[in-house]
Amino acid sequence: MNEAKRRDEGKARRTRKHRSRPVPKWIREKQELDEVARRRCLLILSVLSGEKPVSDAIAESGLSRNTYYQLEEKALDAMLAALGPTPPGRKPDQSAEIAGLEAKVQKLEEEKRRSERLLLLTRKVVRRGRLTLPGQGRPRSTMGGGRPSPSSTPASPSTASPSTPTPTGGAGR
Repeated sequence: MNEAKRRDEGKARRTRKHRSRPVPKWIREKQELDEVARRRCLLILSVLSGEKPVSDAIAESGLSRNTYYQLEEKALDAMLAALGPTPPGRKPDQSAEIAGLEAKVQKLEEEKRRSERLLLLTRKVVRRGRLTLPGQGRPRSTMGGGRPSPSSTPASPSTASPSTPTPTGGAGR
């Protein structure tokens, strides 16, 4: 039994003594933080760490119990958002939208390069300068032919009916 007692005493010596943790200096000394936000942060951290019970904390601060729990929930949500795998300020559901926009940008860049290449090749093929040959004037139609099409030939006056109505309503003869 003496041996068992020595082992228990040895274990008791190896465990660390619990000590209170001071408030981090960066919270106490950071001047650009809003005073109200800093006090609320310290209040919530002291309750979550077990330093103070909720009843004492809300009595000191003058907050209602409901308001304290709302602040605690907001603080924990903000901590989870800041420490999560997604970058701060970006919601997880936005990643699909961002991926779609990146794909669209890539496609538009490809189309732009294709259009620029087509323009370069067109400029190589088509030379700059006049669009007409010297001395020939305006270019003529290649649909040439001296005769008009049959549908555009004028009808003879004897067979044509007048385009304006006559008082008798007849064909005008």
